[in-house]
Amino acid sequence: MGSRAAAAALVLTLAVGVAAAGCGGGGHGGGRTAAPPSPHQPAPTSADVGWSSFGGDGDQTRFSPLTQVSSSNVARLGVAWSYSPGPQMALWESYPVVVGDTMYVTTNTAEVIAFDAVDGHVRWTYAPRVNFLTGSVATQLQPTNRGVAVANGRVYLLTYDDHLVALRASDGHPLWTSVVADPRSGAIESSAPTYWDGRLIIGSGGSDTAGTPGFVAAYDAGSGRRLWQFQTTAPHHGGGRVWMPPTVDATTGIVYAGTGNPSPALTSGGRHGCQDWVSGMVALDGRSGALRWGAHEVCGDVWDYDGGQPPLLFDAHVGGQVVRAVGHANKSGSYWIRNAATGAPLAPPRQLGPRTTPRPRPTASGATVCPGALGGVPYSPAALSPATRTIYQPTVRLCMTYRVGDPNRTGARILLGGGTARVPRGTVARGSMVALDADSGRVRWRRELPAPLVGGALATAGGLVFSGCDDGELYAFDARTGATVWRGRIGLPFGSAPLTYRIGGVQYVAIVAGGSSVTSVSGARPGARLVVLRLGGRRLSTH
Repeated sequence: MGSRAAAAALVLTLAVGVAAAGCGGGGHGGGRTAAPPSPHQPAPTSADVGWSSFGGDGDQTRFSPLTQVSSSNVARLGVAWSYSPGPQMALWESYPVVVGDTMYVTTNTAEVIAFDAVDGHVRWTYAPRVNFLTGSVATQLQPTNRGVAVANGRVYLLTYDDHLVALRASDGHPLWTSVVADPRSGAIESSAPTYWDGRLIIGSGGSDTAGTPGFVAAYDAGSGRRLWQFQTTAPHHGGGRVWMPPTVDATTGIVYAGTGNPSPALTSGGRHGCQDWVSGMVALDGRSGALRWGAHEVCGDVWDYDGGQPPLLFDAHVGGQVVRAVGHANKSGSYWIRNAATGAPLAPPRQLGPRTTPRPRPTASGATVCPGALGGVPYSPAALSPATRTIYQPTVRLCMTYRVGDPNRTGARILLGGGTARVPRGTVARGSMVALDADSGRVRWRRELPAPLVGGALATAGGLVFSGCDDGELYAFDARTGATVWRGRIGLPFGSAPLTYRIGGVQYVAIVAGGSSVTSVSGARPGARLVVLRLGGRRLSTH
């Protein structure tokens, strides 16, 4: 992914990471003793509803059937509990999961924290020894971690230095560790694994300046043994890195993964046509890793237009028939809906925000393009409501100026392979929530916002769509009209999406606030906080 944090922020994060690696159980081993349960905790019931995977379900719909929180009472949301990892935390993009009455969250240094999901007390922590002094450090990749997978009493974690770790879910005790790549190659792992049918499906990211190739791989969830690996880029060029969890269709066993830009990101010439399989998506056989199909979203990409978003699976109604579909957005700011079996388009791609047409190629003197390298959709997961048959996609509106070989390392910029991308003077990053018809892809409504929406969306059967904005507000939109029915002030930018769950008859809405790759150039205030809300909770600043 082209987004690169400033060097000062990187050094700060590395210092924090080294400190974190020395606490907890040490090594790729050891967990802390679980804390005793709270006497005030509501008893779990058969009616409890968790958030058991990255996208809430295997199709990555980020939809919840819960209705206790609705447009009629959402204004009563208040803080049930919260947690701050300290002022040193940067780029907190963790996507929590809730299994039973435990919430599992990672820090940007891959420490796992298991919370009581009702009252927030820490049950255990696990801090792996992560080697941040790898080849990717020199290329300004800032460490982050986007969460874990939980299945069959185990917690599965990927670390920045390319380890896959299995922990016992009850106490964080390490069970095994596998090496998935050589960190000296510039490969990094920042995404959560995806669990499916006894397998862990992972996507690998890495350094653009080092030309690190991406891949999708499968591991045995019991032993950590690698089962297969598929390179997402052709041998003659690097890139195609996979930045978010792959999606697996539980019925067909097909794995879908979004792929990043070719390397180097910037070039003033020499890249034309389509390169397999970068800046797009691949569909693989989940048992063998064989390619089912690949799709291009940006051909001749010299603008760092990753397809980082996790693909979304759903049933589309096309020509009077129900067709299994896969939806996917790209940093170019477009959204595609394809036949999940063949990759054939089911609808024209929809542009979600401003776009420069035709796009100029980067030059030494600078070429301004909309959207910029931070993306119209950086990696932000969409949500889909089956009640409204609508896809809800958060977006960023920010043009950037690309310069090939830019030696000036000051100001609001990100480092890319081959040059930099900068925010033009006087430009303000903004965002929008866009609602798309799930069958035709047509825009149903659009809500413009004063700052980027990066982390992703949550849709509920209560008729609400939640998303955190970099203006520090958590927004709740009416799912049918897009009207803002509530916003609560968290005071921090968001690099993660909301989730919701129910325990003991109480519905909770949770979100990690702590910035994203956009924050470093958009001027949003740094900081980090996990906030869990419930009706009647402690007052949250609202408008």
